[in-house]
Amino acid sequence: MKTSQFIVSAAEWYNGRTEKTGNAGFHDPSFEKELKSVGWYKGLAWCAFFTKLIYTKAYASVPLSSVIRNRFNGGALATYNNAKADGILKVSDVPAVGAIAVWQHGSSSAGHVGIVKSFDLKTNTMHCIEGNTNASGSREGDQVAIKARTIKRARTASGLNLKGFILPIEL
Repeated sequence: MKTSQFIVSAAEWYNGRTEKTGNAGFHDPSFEKELKSVGWYKGLAWCAFFTKLIYTKAYASVPLSSVIRNRFNGGALATYNNAKADGILKVSDVPAVGAIAVWQHGSSSAGHVGIVKSFDLKTNTMHCIEGNTNASGSREGDQVAIKARTIKRARTASGLNLKGFILPIEL
């Protein structure tokens, strides 16, 4: 199985996992334990920790695992900037299956991330598997869900603006 396919399959396996109100933990204790293993603790937003968990699993048996452990953190934009500066993981403006889509909230330092499940450049859409999302698709949420997203659109002052993609490395 290609690494990108593993990333998508691993992320999909968590679809529907829900959190307790206020980032206070998860209804599935094993999911909570796994997120804690990559740095999450009660009270933190967890979308970036979810992608870190998935990439940690995908690259567990190769030296790249230390890059994931050291460069990925709980901040969506910080993780993107670390990947971009590092050069080991490539960033792009074009989606790829298994990539991490990174959004910036307005022009703030806050953001959101998800794993690209599929995309269609002709229709300018993609489906992402996201942690800490909800039915309305905002960056504040209560579950892992598969969301339909627009790839390119005009930037907004208060919405989610696509920053780019952290591409998976095929092993």
